[in-house]
Amino acid sequence: MIRILIVDDEPGAANILKLLIGRHTAVPHECHVCHSAEEALKKIPLLQPTLLMLDVEMPVMNGFDLLNRVADWNFDVVFTTAFNRYAIQAIRFSALDYLLKPIDIAELQNAVNRHAVRLEIKKDHSTELVSNLMNNLRQKDSSGFKLAINTHEGYHFLLPKEIIRCEGDDNYTRFYLADGKELLVSRTLKEFEEMLTGHGFIRVHKSHLVNKSYVTRFDRDGMLWLVNNVSIPVSRRRKHSVLKEL
Repeated sequence: MIRILIVDDEPGAANILKLLIGRHTAVPHECHVCHSAEEALKKIPLLQPTLLMLDVEMPVMNGFDLLNRVADWNFDVVFTTAFNRYAIQAIRFSALDYLLKPIDIAELQNAVNRHAVRLEIKKDHSTELVSNLMNNLRQKDSSGFKLAINTHEGYHFLLPKEIIRCEGDDNYTRFYLADGKELLVSRTLKEFEEMLTGHGFIRVHKSHLVNKSYVTRFDRDGMLWLVNNVSIPVSRRRKHSVLKEL
């Protein structure tokens, strides 16, 4: 059984989330609610939650502050937030779950189910992922964010400038790094395009996402050449936007 602790300073929002979990979650669970981070700090050692559903924006102590102050870390985290672009970007870079308010039922079910699977196989990387999130939030701007990517070897944490390009193949993405390493991730190229476009990356082809810092030239045959002497095809419909970016 999973043990959920909802932390939200808005009683109405917290109670609605608890109601949605009760009505739409098939996983056996117990659910508790705290209305402040201070209350949650006291309740976490007593309740021993396996999953913290944590509001990002709360007065006095926000959700991130709470995580910094937890002494004994043994739970998974799903953030709940109204739209906060910077916080969401940092959360996504850290490969952590979040739910936008108002809560979408299907996304809630998926988040709870993912937690249940991680709990069952006893494979939880929340501590290192949240640690990376805290590091990202300490950066002056998003250029210092580290991207968490999960391979069969475990998680790797990469600065965008360390990535030369990404190549998509159905539901997989291969990362080509500046140090010559290659990493294969079971996520789509579209997901990484959404995260990396604001970090100097250009989608030049349905299968290719390129860091423009590593581009040396764009030839007449429609090929983009990179510093490692690799050429990437640019699709005809993307040619104008690629030239504009370069």
